[in-house]
Amino acid sequence: MQLDLFSDNRHTILMNEAGEMLEALDLEKALAIYADLLKDAPGDRTILQLQSSAREWRDNLSVFHGLPVGSGPLHDLWLKLTDDTPPPLAAGVLRLVIGGLKKLHGPELIYIHPRFHIGTLLLAQERYAEAETWLARALDGGIDERARFLGWRGDALMSLGDTGKARECWLAAFLEGPRSVDLPSLNSRLIHNLLISLESERGDEIDEDEMVCWLPVWGWLQGEFVLSMEEVAADHGAFAASLEKSVGSRGMTAPRLWFEYLRYAEYLRTVFRNDRELVRARRRMRDMNGFMFDRYMEKVRGLALTAHKPRNMPK
Repeated sequence: MQLDLFSDNRHTILMNEAGEMLEALDLEKALAIYADLLKDAPGDRTILQLQSSAREWRDNLSVFHGLPVGSGPLHDLWLKLTDDTPPPLAAGVLRLVIGGLKKLHGPELIYIHPRFHIGTLLLAQERYAEAETWLARALDGGIDERARFLGWRGDALMSLGDTGKARECWLAAFLEGPRSVDLPSLNSRLIHNLLISLESERGDEIDEDEMVCWLPVWGWLQGEFVLSMEEVAADHGAFAASLEKSVGSRGMTAPRLWFEYLRYAEYLRTVFRNDRELVRARRRMRDMNGFMFDRYMEKVRGLALTAHKPRNMPK
């Protein structure tokens, strides 16, 4: 006897079709399919829950389409998404919101705190190349809360495999506004691992609420961040004078000032090679934070040993 393949797989076929309708936001068709399925399984909790979500979003979308076009209604619609929203339906809503934002004027500068931006929505859909493009446009366009956007752009770049630029973005984020970076939303293992290691090793000189401010220094000490010497090399005398002027003033936080002294000291050690001035800079670093200075000297001694280690002679 020939098997009726449709009958045997009817439930799976119809559930898949309903999922496609959810993602396409064709909720009337999805509801019709769920009603059909419930005839065979009237108490199926999964189908009942999907049916309930489809009805709820049918109403949400009906209200949304009756509102004036703008970022406010798009934001409100996005806020209605929850962890319980069926994934295909959530994907369809996100696509609708992203498409709606693209049609508005200056979409790259449309941002509603804390996380409503076309770039972050694309990140949520794992569309990393598009996300990076929009986040870069926002930064180039002068978006507020730059540190948050630099952090998100770092995430997008890392997901694209551009680890060098990702690290540059994260470093810039924690230099420009360490307390503004949206740590809970970052997917970067690197950043979270740096925080964990600093938490476990920090001395009494670093308070818990200051840890994010010390990430640029700690990241370099751990070999994750690279120091830029261009500004120092352009006029190291003026750079040194600006550092001295910042000591004791409120124009720069202690962690940021220490980082700038780190750049200056490494310039003196590796490029300009002025031992007298290097000693003076290091004294200032030691006085500002003994814990970081000790870790710095450990790293520098290790680098010196590596540089002078004799190479194996060729056979």
